[in-house]
Amino acid sequence: MMDECFHEKDYLVSRRIYSNRVFDQVHERRDQEIQSLREQLSRTCGCTDKWAVQKIKGLLPILDWLPKYPVKQWLPSDVVSGVTTGLVCCLQGVAYALLASVAPVYGLYSAFFPILTYFVLGTSRHISVGPFPVTCLMVGSVVLTLAPDEHFLRSVNITAVNETVTDERLMEVDVEAREAQRIMVACTMTVLVGLFQVAMGLMQVGFLVRYLSDPLVGGFTTAAAFHVFISQIKTILSVPTHNHNGFFSIAYTLIDVGRNINQTNIADLIAGLLTIFIVMVVKEINTKFQHKIPVPIPIEVIVTVIASAISHVMDLNSQYGASIVHSLPRGFAPAQPPNIALIGSILGSSFSTAVVGYAVAVSVAKVYAAKHDYTVDGNQELIAFGVSNIFGGCLSSFVASTALSRTAVQESTGGKSQVAGIISALMVMIVILALGPFLQPLQKSVLAGIVIANLKGMFMQISEVPVLWRQNRTDCLIWIATCLASIALGLDVGLLAGLVFEMGTVVVRTQFPSCATLGNVPNTDIYKNMKDYKNIDEIPGIKIFKCKSPIYFANIDYFKEKLRDEVGFDAVRVFKKRNKALKKIHKLIKKGKLQATEDGLVPVASLGVENKAFENEQSPELEEGASQQDSEVKVQVDWTSELPVGVSVPRVHIHSLVVDFSAVSFLDVVAAKSLKLVVKEFIRIGVSVYIAGCDGELVRRMEALSFFDEEVTRDLLFLSVHDAILFIQLETSSGNEQDSLAEKISKLQDDKEPLPFTEDEDLIETYDNQHLLYGRTMLRPSTQKYAVNRPLYSEDTFEDEHAKVYRKHKRLLDHFIQYFTCTSERAKNAAISLLPIIGWIRIYPIKEWLLNDIVSGVSTGLVAVLQGLAFSLLASISTWYGLYAAFFPVIIYFFLGTSRHISVGSFPVLSLMVGAAVTRLVPDEGPPANITAFEGLTKDEQRILVSASLTVLVGLFQLGMGLLQVGFIVMYLSDTLISGFTTAAAVHILISQLKFILGLTVPGFSGPLAIIYTLESVFTQITSTNIHDLVTSIVVMVLVLGVKEINDRFKSKLPVPIPIEVIVTIIACGVSYAFKFSENHGVDVVGKIPNTFESPMAPDLQVFQMTAMEAFPIAIVGFAVAFAVAKVYSVKHDYVIDGNQELIAFGASNIFGGSFKSLAASTALSRSAVQESTGGKTQIAGLISAIIVLVVILGIGFLLEPLPKSLLGAVVVVNLKGMLMQVVSVPYLWKKDRPDCIVWVGTCLAAIFLGLDIGLAIGLGLELLTVVFRAQFPRCSVLANISGTDIYRDRKDYVNIYEPEGVKIFKIPSPIFFANIDFFRDKLKDAVGFNPLRILRKRNKAVKKIKKLIKKGELTLTANGLQATCSMPIEESEDESNMEDLDKPTDYSDLPIQVNWNAELPANIQVPPVNIHSLVLDFSAVSFLDISALKGLQAALKEFIRIDVDIYIVGCDSYIIEKLKSCKFFDDEIKTSIFFLTIHDAMLYIYESHPPKTVSEKVSGSFQYQHINGSSMSNGLTSQEMPNMKMEVETDTKPETRF
Repeated sequence: MMDECFHEKDYLVSRRIYSNRVFDQVHERRDQEIQSLREQLSRTCGCTDKWAVQKIKGLLPILDWLPKYPVKQWLPSDVVSGVTTGLVCCLQGVAYALLASVAPVYGLYSAFFPILTYFVLGTSRHISVGPFPVTCLMVGSVVLTLAPDEHFLRSVNITAVNETVTDERLMEVDVEAREAQRIMVACTMTVLVGLFQVAMGLMQVGFLVRYLSDPLVGGFTTAAAFHVFISQIKTILSVPTHNHNGFFSIAYTLIDVGRNINQTNIADLIAGLLTIFIVMVVKEINTKFQHKIPVPIPIEVIVTVIASAISHVMDLNSQYGASIVHSLPRGFAPAQPPNIALIGSILGSSFSTAVVGYAVAVSVAKVYAAKHDYTVDGNQELIAFGVSNIFGGCLSSFVASTALSRTAVQESTGGKSQVAGIISALMVMIVILALGPFLQPLQKSVLAGIVIANLKGMFMQISEVPVLWRQNRTDCLIWIATCLASIALGLDVGLLAGLVFEMGTVVVRTQFPSCATLGNVPNTDIYKNMKDYKNIDEIPGIKIFKCKSPIYFANIDYFKEKLRDEVGFDAVRVFKKRNKALKKIHKLIKKGKLQATEDGLVPVASLGVENKAFENEQSPELEEGASQQDSEVKVQVDWTSELPVGVSVPRVHIHSLVVDFSAVSFLDVVAAKSLKLVVKEFIRIGVSVYIAGCDGELVRRMEALSFFDEEVTRDLLFLSVHDAILFIQLETSSGNEQDSLAEKISKLQDDKEPLPFTEDEDLIETYDNQHLLYGRTMLRPSTQKYAVNRPLYSEDTFEDEHAKVYRKHKRLLDHFIQYFTCTSERAKNAAISLLPIIGWIRIYPIKEWLLNDIVSGVSTGLVAVLQGLAFSLLASISTWYGLYAAFFPVIIYFFLGTSRHISVGSFPVLSLMVGAAVTRLVPDEGPPANITAFEGLTKDEQRILVSASLTVLVGLFQLGMGLLQVGFIVMYLSDTLISGFTTAAAVHILISQLKFILGLTVPGFSGPLAIIYTLESVFTQITSTNIHDLVTSIVVMVLVLGVKEINDRFKSKLPVPIPIEVIVTIIACGVSYAFKFSENHGVDVVGKIPNTFESPMAPDLQVFQMTAMEAFPIAIVGFAVAFAVAKVYSVKHDYVIDGNQELIAFGASNIFGGSFKSLAASTALSRSAVQESTGGKTQIAGLISAIIVLVVILGIGFLLEPLPKSLLGAVVVVNLKGMLMQVVSVPYLWKKDRPDCIVWVGTCLAAIFLGLDIGLAIGLGLELLTVVFRAQFPRCSVLANISGTDIYRDRKDYVNIYEPEGVKIFKIPSPIFFANIDFFRDKLKDAVGFNPLRILRKRNKAVKKIKKLIKKGELTLTANGLQATCSMPIEESEDESNMEDLDKPTDYSDLPIQVNWNAELPANIQVPPVNIHSLVLDFSAVSFLDISALKGLQAALKEFIRIDVDIYIVGCDSYIIEKLKSCKFFDDEIKTSIFFLTIHDAMLYIYESHPPKTVSEKVSGSFQYQHINGSSMSNGLTSQEMPNMKMEVETDTKPETRF
């Protein structure tokens, strides 16, 4: 396709060095107009006459196509196709009714009614609407669930001599009642499916079908084939089985078949096996000879007719007991409305069936639309199928979709439009009204055999698995997971599981992106992964880091860890260490132990060495404030040399960090905040940070998220890595780079203002008298020169010249061996990791820390006692069990935990979630759940059994996740989601405490809308409010809120926060005891608190089973909250926590605590803040707090017995202030990042109204969808050249920009995967202005026509081209046979000319012109491709190549190229030589092949062509000499910098 020997050509560039800011100023960047939401709505909802006509035709496509219907050409074909398809429809309708578990006649209705409405509303001309086996099976599953045989048993009447006797011992199924109820369930579900589809169509969410990738659909349909096969086995064998559905229904059905195999009916078995064999053989013949047989042999119809005749003649039903169709009544059943009472039971199944039915139909429709060159509207298809299902459901039919086999018949027999569908419906109507009784003797085993024979295609999809495993293991896992889940758990749950797994793979692929350190290829502007090439240089003092993924909430921590690993140090740690060193130096100079000289710091006396294991987080100087120092002292600190103090400061070997963002497609709010903090961390230790290669849309995003400020400015953005490197080298050589911390001590003394850092901006300790913000004189990038002179490279030639490191890819077995290989060192590290106490207790500085831990432990213990009592109310159990949660989990965490500062114990959100499960199984009103262990227990004992068992199960989940090393899943809980969730939890907690504050008796509610029921109960009893409880609560809330504000405002001056909760508790206990609140005023008090521990108990397995769905979210939320708080304090105090070990620690703590009837444990931020702010250094403080709780339990608990519960409720409510105040973040999120705002609001509302567990699941789903959604609809752009440079930018963004003639440069800033491959192809077609497949078909038709006309002598070759010999116009044939041939490369054999397709063609042949010769695809931001994307991309590229448009892919990551090679992406048409390093490399090569023209020439008139041997037959276009591609430079006296 292209000449590969081009690398000797020079790549010459000489231009200015550009930062983004200067570049935008010089080249006049356009300001993008941003429309408000109101403007967008007004534009969308505006109505004109033209718009109204388009909308009406869009909703009723028949108005558009029927008036243009070519009756003479198409009607005969449609009649033939309709009759043939109608016969198949009748047979499949009857057969698929068995799958839906309804009478066969309703299958005929389903093949008739939906077609009528689709004829009016549908946009596909070829699909055959009607039953589809998978959707039928999904309907049947619901039907068998809600209408099993057991619901219709009745006593058998036995006829005696003179009377009829009813025998209660003999039961039979009331078939008539069963069938009536089953069709009611099926019809109701069909109407609900239709409503879902119409709603989705009106909401324009047809794009959701893109989430069903090829591997997912393959796995799902294969599983559906298994279900269908098993369901028909019992029919072929004619053995009795129970109706099973739900989890493991296949296994149960097989067990029943095995048990009753001896009852097999031989007649049915023979008929079924013969049917399968004959149908499969004839179908193979149809496939093999499809081009020779005018119409496929309708073998199913033939077999049905023969089988019906044989059954009738031989009377198989009476003679051999064969199971036959029996009744097929003539006529239609009367219309009936759906049963509204059933909707709640079928909601979930109906939605999944709606999605599957639509997905299958639109997929088949798109196949035939592409084949026959028209378009289908996904949203209109949703409306069409929705209305069809609503209409059909009201007339006794079940869910309609399409079947590929039936559609193939309609298309292959010549069907041109849905007129064929109407005729097939007429055929079905004839059978319903007249011929139905002829099918009554038909054996059901024959129908089952036909169904099974049609499953071959779905079963053959299993052969894809080995190919997928070799090509893309992630897609293979999606296939396997979806298939297994659908087989084991049922089709609806399996589809949901497959979708969640699929979404998870997209997030995981971006959650752990490939990050790399780049080095420079000598004498070029090319930067490659250091690990990929041998002869590559890392520039001294500069680290170049590249992240090949979007950056968002789930991977920002991974990004920071990888960046830390690559630079070799932790910027926060270095900053803190330098601060400590400066404090130490300052102190020693003041004491005269250090002397400042011109050579630096010189020790005057011998200095001691600090304990480096646990360095003091706070020094006395920091607490006391700045001391007076000698302003005369001047010193320069060299951080790279050994310091004369006993503080170890990590070395920093770089002065600049360049972060390559060319592959970063988007940032969210969380990532922007964290990234900004990272940049500041490096700047504050004197490392300059530069961000290179940002897409214009990404820069706008950063501006919208307030990424830039006085410290992080837009000057750190550079167009390319090379621009940034040249600027750094120029700046360094100019002597402007200074160490920000190499300041004089006098500077430290003179500065009076503290650092302008806030705690939420960075949680690192700062030295009040040290300014780390430093200024430097920056060179103007635009005054310096960027010059490059190197060979022109494609990826192939670059690899030829630069030796590549071929890294061995480990097999799965290698990973297992490495993971499970044990050495003494690994065993030792594992032991220390599992028991962190071994590591820190040995070096614990007793003298320095023990006193602080004791003070902290006592303070925290008092708070833990009060919170334990209060939070137990949320769990709906007796108050003293809350004390157990403050004792038992702390003991285990002391040994296993890695955080030194969190206070382990109860957490209000967890207590509330536990309480929801407790009140669900043991409600206040009504009987408890049917659990064997409840027998003989009181209500309180039943509740503590549920609470304790649930806590153990939570611990088991956490322990399992820890052992599986999946602590990273907490990253999926973004700050936005946690904020919305905890706000909703705060609302639940507030409402739940109203009954204690008001002194009311309110029953506990759980499940959806529980909060509404609770409020209703509270307001109906509001007149019964206990005034003493209300006054107590108000007084306590005012006091506690007031004192907490004082604590916050004066926290730097108060040695210890005022323990106001403890004080009011003591006062309230005294007042309540003195005035006898309980006896005299009806105040509900804590009551009896046992002065001993209760005996441990074993968890109940039935409770495990009933609370598993609640336990998992509790485990996730508990760990996420604890880990987030622990992370805050670990950063602040400079130590590391291990997420997986934290899971193990909390899991073991909850298992141990639950065995002793404790609540589920996590941490509370307020309690942890007390432990840290009062001087706590390690978990010894936690142990002391547990001892305080122990003293209360065993010794002084009785003093708390008169404590009013209203006080506890008030304390809980006051502590909700922080969570409730998170609402103020919503307007900020709406302005900065609307997807994140939607996640916040959606999570919050769902958690409030549907319950915390369901709300969390919905929030997670929304969050994952936003990630996929951002990648699904990326901002694709057409790039153009900035004149005089090698820079290419979005042509819409700049005024002075040049779009090369005949070349289109297209960029997609996103991974390409199953959800956006169609979007990518649509945008690519829009960018080039034509559909390449349509052009290819038009050209192939034209070539065939030209050959035919030349052969007939109607065209002759003249000096002026081809001329028609007849005067009458020659019309182009509409024959669409052999459409597959039109998609192949154009065959010019037997044609003595080379056609110029942009000229006027003879004989009225019309082919749209193609105005480009080359297409460049910028893949610099494409971080991965999946198998669906590979197939779609390959098809798209071939379409362009076949119409003579050269394809070039630039900036592609080497990993992706390797993936393409392993997936056999390349062939004779698509070669590896299409890959180039940069856009400019590709453009230079294109200009070699297609020199740009200086004068545009208009071609018109004669038909242009050339002889195949190359001699011209007409005046062809002459090309001008190619211009010099060395970029023109502006005159500048500044020295030129070459690299």
